[in-house]
Amino acid sequence: WNTRMAAFSSRTTPIALLLLTSALMTFSLISLLARSGRQVGISLSRPSVNGRMAVRNPSVFRSFARAPVYSTSSSAKKVMVCIADGSEEIETSGIFDTLIRGGVDVTLAKVGGDKSDLVCKMSRGMKFVADTHFDEVSPSEKFDMVVLPGGLPGAQAFAGSDNLVEKLKQRKQSGEWYAAICASPAVVLAPNDLLPNKATCFPALQEKIAPHLRDGASTERVVIDADRKVITSQGPGTTLEFGVELLALLQGEDKADEVANGLLIKRATAPSPA
Repeated sequence: WNTRMAAFSSRTTPIALLLLTSALMTFSLISLLARSGRQVGISLSRPSVNGRMAVRNPSVFRSFARAPVYSTSSSAKKVMVCIADGSEEIETSGIFDTLIRGGVDVTLAKVGGDKSDLVCKMSRGMKFVADTHFDEVSPSEKFDMVVLPGGLPGAQAFAGSDNLVEKLKQRKQSGEWYAAICASPAVVLAPNDLLPNKATCFPALQEKIAPHLRDGASTERVVIDADRKVITSQGPGTTLEFGVELLALLQGEDKADEVANGLLIKRATAPSPA
């Protein structure tokens, strides 16, 4: 018996020491993080369901580093950013993100497709989820601006929506701001007499808008026609500049400068809206 106990003790002692050491190290790490002001927690989850992680008790989850939270007030400017299957993902996300950073209340509205399915497959295969369907937006809900990202066939879906085109024509008639980037000025605005006197679009499509403009298509990265209340831009690479100029019109130059600095970009050289 004594021999068996001695053999058992010789095997279990290293294991016990290892467990004790691990516990002490974990306690020390938690204490260190607590002293540094960080929150510590555990994510308790079941296997994923339909690709989503099912959290058993989300109240115990805390992140080690929290991203800034951008909130809007009840009096915030309101913008509708339209989206469709085939919209350009860089433009859609860049416009949305820039406006949110500036305190704008943004609604992502799906155009076309199944009204009960708000998922849009973008031009490069990413999937975005809209907040609502364009046809479900109440006519009484007012927006300070409506923005059309580019991308194909997304812009073609916009052009094929009689409801959207009619809303844009109403905004033109009443002198309310709307904006378009990349393919949308050529595919949506030009055929429906919605272009202003000066505008730009994706370079390969500029011949489609040139006949509709006073001085031909502009080569500026962002063009603001203050008289007609229309802003246009060229494509994915000009998206953040475009978004910042939208923000300048909605929230003022100081806010636009603040957001541009946070994004590490320079303001676009655009015609003055004044």
